[in-house]
Amino acid sequence: MRFEEVFMRLAAVVLSFLIPLGAWAQGGLPSPETVMEEYFALYRNEVFTASYVLTSTSTHEGEELFSLAGSLIVWMKYPWARVETSGLEDMLYPVVVADFERKVLYSHVPEEGWAKHVLSGNWLALLDPRYDPLLRRIRYTELTEDTLEGKAVWVVRGTLPPDPLGILPRAEVTFWIDKESYIDRKAKILFDIYVPGLDVLFTTEQLSELTSFKKVADIPADKFTVPPDAPAVPDLNGRVFPYPAPDLAGITVTGEELSLSEFSGEVVIVFFWDLGAEIEENIGLNLLLMEGIRERGEGKGVKVIGVTSGDPEIVAAFLEGFEAKMPTLVARDEWAEALGVTEETWCVVIDREGNVYAKADPFTVPALLLELLEPEA
Repeated sequence: MRFEEVFMRLAAVVLSFLIPLGAWAQGGLPSPETVMEEYFALYRNEVFTASYVLTSTSTHEGEELFSLAGSLIVWMKYPWARVETSGLEDMLYPVVVADFERKVLYSHVPEEGWAKHVLSGNWLALLDPRYDPLLRRIRYTELTEDTLEGKAVWVVRGTLPPDPLGILPRAEVTFWIDKESYIDRKAKILFDIYVPGLDVLFTTEQLSELTSFKKVADIPADKFTVPPDAPAVPDLNGRVFPYPAPDLAGITVTGEELSLSEFSGEVVIVFFWDLGAEIEENIGLNLLLMEGIRERGEGKGVKVIGVTSGDPEIVAAFLEGFEAKMPTLVARDEWAEALGVTEETWCVVIDREGNVYAKADPFTVPALLLELLEPEA
């Protein structure tokens, strides 16, 4: 179950590739720059609705781990967008309304009501892919012509360069773009996910197929109506409205002085964990994952700091038994209060600018790192 959680969360980061990605210029094969500019124009200037069928399947060593299928409907009228999903509740909110002007995302879950989130990650691609931490890295490698269900299409292929930690060693994208309407009639993404510390590799294939597309004169205002007092909460991947992290400090269980300020310019993961829970409930998986990220992040702008409670000598011995070298402090009460953490096992992700970027469970952190780390040259 732990493994499934990892890949469903990582897949959620990439899934927004499957939301319509835009228009292509006529009159010959366009350059990637032309493609992007036409894409901006579509979402800024056109009012439309579109619907898609989505499927996703993940495998490990050739055996299927899990699969899901669902659908979504998009209403677009810049600076607003609304997306409703069905069958994808494990990966996406049932209803979201995006305000691109204010960079705010509103979600609605029937049992919980409306909530407000930072507009971050792949949602920014609907406004401008250059602002999206993943989509702006696509390297388009091939453009050909074909037909799909009797419609003339451009077939566009591209890749994402590997990240420095090797979490996403392969990502290939293919879009079938309708030559007449310039909407994507089909999109396929194939990517591998490596889990540091656990040394396992999974492959996921996601497919979207357009079922309807219609330009309209207008969209009723109530489609984009949200309550002004919706509470601000972390999104599905734990992203928060960024704020400066406090400059916390302490002494590690091995006697070294440590402070957050010394890691300025690096991505920092503050990993809150409990010795008893790791032994009895998690069989050390969280610790192995964080130690794997720490090891791979050495010299690549990623630091992992462990924070727990208990006897420093016992904690140090436990870490030594796992051959874990992450600096760890017995200062849970102080650090948890300062960073607003109440969960037993949790992570606070701090970006290179020293702002709190997200608060999430350990198995969501690899997905967040894909957004915060630049690919290898």
